[in-house]
Amino acid sequence: MTFLLDSNVISELWKPRPSEAVLEWFFQATWLLPVPVIAEIQAGAEATTSAARRQIINQRLDQFLGNHSSTILDWDAETSRTWARLSHSKEVRRQPQALWDSLIDAMAVRHGCTVATRNTADFRHAETFDPWSFDAA
Repeated sequence: MTFLLDSNVISELWKPRPSEAVLEWFFQATWLLPVPVIAEIQAGAEATTSAARRQIINQRLDQFLGNHSSTILDWDAETSRTWARLSHSKEVRRQPQALWDSLIDAMAVRHGCTVATRNTADFRHAETFDPWSFDAA
């Protein structure tokens, strides 16, 4: 099974004391980093009023991307079409999705991946998994 990382998984990895469950899962799982997550993290960095915080986020993101460049999953034409179809689904009409989540959701559906996230309810179509609940035993 291949997972797509949500931004909250990456944020957890950057904490001074990240969740042991998330760490253990992260180093055992097969995962990809969807480009909307990169944009979401960058947008967060740009939105902060603290120049020091912006620099820290950019440094962490640069390092993560440098260490894991082969895991980046790009957006493509078929994913665009999948996103457009899903954005008009009854699930989304019933409960609208945030833009970043809708993009990640479409990428997961398109590539047959499971979204790794703490916020499982944010995804209307893709399978989800909460790494905070991981138990290797």
